This record gives sequence, C-alpha cells and structure tokens, in this order.
Amino acid sequence: MKGLKVLLAWLLVLLLAFGAMACSSADNEKPQEQDINNDSGASQDTAAKDYASQNKAADASQDTESEDAGDAVQFPFKFTDFMGREVTVKKEPQRIVSLAPSITELIYALGAGDRVVGVTAFDNYPPEVQDVPKVGDFNGPNVEAIIAQKPDIIFASSLSGKDQMESLQQSTGIPVAVLEARNIEQIYESIQLIGKLTGMQERGQEVIREMKNKMDEISGKTKDLPRVKVFYLLDINGNWTAGKGSFIDELIALAGGENIAADAGGEWVQYSTEELVKKNPDVIIMGAYAGKIEDVKKAEGYKDTNAVKNDKVFMISNDDIVSRASNRIVLGLEEIARILHPEVFE
Repeated sequence: MKGLKVLLAWLLVLLLAFGAMACSSADNEKPQEQDINNDSGASQDTAAKDYASQNKAADASQDTESEDAGDAVQFPFKFTDFMGREVTVKKEPQRIVSLAPSITELIYALGAGDRVVGVTAFDNYPPEVQDVPKVGDFNGPNVEAIIAQKPDIIFASSLSGKDQMESLQQSTGIPVAVLEARNIEQIYESIQLIGKLTGMQERGQEVIREMKNKMDEISGKTKDLPRVKVFYLLDINGNWTAGKGSFIDELIALAGGENIAADAGGEWVQYSTEELVKKNPDVIIMGAYAGKIEDVKKAEGYKDTNAVKNDKVFMISNDDIVSRASNRIVLGLEEIARILHPEVFE
C-alpha cells in the first residue's frame, strides 16, 4: 500500500508536469493562423545530435525570429494546439487561469504573471503564485471558482483529455487552451505561443535564447566525454523508472549519459532487478519519491551494481526541474550533467 501511494504521488508530479494551450471560439473576422508541430520526443541515441541540429537551424533563422518577435499578433488569433484542436482567441488575454503548473511557470517567466487570476493547489513556483486563488485540485477544475475569476482564457492540462477540455469550454463559455510539450523543442514552441497570446514575444525569445545558451554550455562540456550508464529510479517499490520518451530520458542523453532503461518499452515502466544487474549502471539517480538512498544501497540487485559499489547514488534536488515542461528544465539538465560528469564542472 505504501508503494502504491508513493507511485501515485510521483505520477501526480508527472501529470502536473505537462501544460496545455489552445482555445476555440467562432468569429466573423478572418483570424491570423498559426500551426504548432506535435512530434514525439527524441530517442535516447539521437537526442544530443537532434538538439545540436535544432540549434544550428535556430541560429540560421535568428534574424527572422527577431523580426517575428517584434510583430504584434492580430486578434482574432487562430492556431492548432498540441491536441489537434483548432483554436481561436478573440482578444489578447488579460485575465488567465492556469490549470497546469508548467504553463504557470512559463507565464511568469515571460513577465505576464500579473494576469494570472487562478491556479491549481499544486502550483508552487514562482513563490508569488501561492497568493493566487486556487481553482483546481485532486478533484479536477472547480468550474464555479474558475467562472468567479472571469478569465479571458484557461490554460488546462492536456492529460485531462480532449473531451473533458471541450466540456469545460462549453460549460464555462471561456476559451480553453491545451498544450502538451513532450520534449525540449516543444517547450520552445509553448513559449512562443504564450508570447504571442500575451504580447510578450520579445521576452519569449529571450527565455528561449537563455535556455539554448545554457544547454549549449552544458553540452559543450560533456559531448566528447564517455557516456555514463544511468538508472533513474522513480520508486524502489516496483522499480519504477523513466524510459524512452520521457523528459528524464532526454535530459540524461543531453547530459552525457546513457539511460539503461531507454529500451524498456515505455515512458514510465517497471524494471526488473535482473535486468538492472545485467545493465550494471555506473550511476543511479533517485527522484524525491523513490525512497531512501541507504535503502537503495542495501536493496537486492542494486547492491551489486557499480553505482552502489562506487558510492554513485544521488537524489535529485527537485522533481519539478526534470518533469515539468517549463524553462526550468535546464536546471534539471545541469544537475544531471554535474552528477554524471563532475570533473568538467569544477
């Protein structure tokens, strides 16, 4: 029972990691259109190369991006969200409800935090969000509380489901925007879209540049180093780990590591102790809900790994920086890189 509760707690962190952005409403005026790419995450073997390729292309179009950042968006503004919903926003939102902590973080990062009038009970960053009225919790969004805030737009978690979001929009009459960033490149797309909707395009481009510069700095230090075999433990009760397609998997690859569970067949999977011993990770990184480090070191299978034998078992400082689709993901990348390759960060 304890293991189940711990797993549910971790899954809640993951559910809250992904944000959402879209809205729909008909209008007689012809809206400006924007398409959003919704490709799946980079693979374990190619993540670092894909990132470098993306940055090269981004650098080549930097001048164009700067020009786009200065162009004011014309409303009504029409786009297709990450759930394939065609969305129209009639006017620039001045009152925003965010039902996804990751999106809340991005709104504040872009300097539009003063427009946020409702968040969930799970929003905890930045600190000032604690004072914002709570309009959602374990039971989902509180429709009455949302309506009371008179928002112009609702940013909802895509994991709530397409039908549920359509129902919320119909019941409130308020545009609901759904976004699900599945990889770092899509976080950039999220930032660009929020920037356009809030008139904060320039700040959005600054945030993206800051992220890319930090990631370039980190990858520049680790790209030519030997790959370190890593096992990321989410919960020792059941040996839950992060597989291919998760942010954690992508971060490990970019940090100069090799996720031994990349071939486990899913984003969040149970991993056998036999396979753990066979793959023999050099480093074990634990999430906050994984258990105690000392218990892991004594656990069957774990105690036979090089990670335990060489005292290379670490706990991540904050689950949010490796699971939430926000600009803080670069903090998670740096922390993992420092764990895997401390010699280049001294």
